Amino acid sequence: MTGRGSPARRPETPEGDAAEPAGLKSGYYLLNTDGGNRGDPSGCAAIGALLRTRRLVAVAQISKAIGPTTHNVAEYRALIEGLKLARDHGVQHIRVYMDSELVVEQVNGDAAVKQNHLQKLHEDVHTLVAAFKSFRIAWVPREMNAEADRLVRDALDPSPPEGQRTPLA
Repeated sequence: MTGRGSPARRPETPEGDAAEPAGLKSGYYLLNTDGGNRGDPSGCAAIGALLRTRRLVAVAQISKAIGPTTHNVAEYRALIEGLKLARDHGVQHIRVYMDSELVVEQVNGDAAVKQNHLQKLHEDVHTLVAAFKSFRIAWVPREMNAEADRLVRDALDPSPPEGQRTPLA
């Protein structure tokens, strides 16, 4: 860990030079995550995660409702489930992109985790991050996270009539 609670940064390498053990993937993978609810903390929330190769080939995805919770909890849970998905696929080098500035700043150690209900989730993220050889997380505008956002919307409203989607909070 570095001084502000973020994981120690490891050297970044786009491709591994040495042969990787069976089942482990060399090179880096991209993970887009998103979490959302309908604007009411007691309403249904959902998460989405899309794991892709650096050439943007889809490897796996998650789209599921997680029950009633806050938007920030949904964002953290999407990140946690996405990191587990990457780990379970043998990914060693991961680049994460999400549109939650708060979560990205907290994971990077640039903002304190002040809410008690987020502290355990934050610790869970750092435990998962430690399993990767390299990890980066960055904020992206919502428009650049459209695929993960779609996965959230699909989980919240699996079959809405065309053009009848309700905006997420």
